[in-house]
Amino acid sequence: MISAHIEKSLASVELSFNEVSAALVSGEPLALETASVALRQATIDFSQLMQGLSANDRQDKALVLRMKKIAEGLPILKDGLYRRTALVEMALKAVVPATQDATYAKATGPYGSLGKQTGAFKFLAA
Repeated sequence: MISAHIEKSLASVELSFNEVSAALVSGEPLALETASVALRQATIDFSQLMQGLSANDRQDKALVLRMKKIAEGLPILKDGLYRRTALVEMALKAVVPATQDATYAKATGPYGSLGKQTGAFKFLAA
């Protein structure tokens, strides 16, 4: 059986996890930031609490199942964050093209740079 203080801390982690998921779906950056900060703090608090527990308390089946459920959801959350980051970067490049890196070297002349000479034709005769 999970003790009350472990239950409270684990519920806080689960609630924050769900808030981050909801903020990702909604696309609101401020809500995502707030929820992410809350999730980070809840996981730090839970980690500190888990370090103080005995081995028997950490092996509780209900605790292990709930932690496993969170651990299985983290890669999905991480993928969502990567997708949101890519979407924001693409939107930024569309709005502010100066943020894009040049694909080709800068041309020095008005018509671009000259082609590299191979030495096959030294002169042109007509």
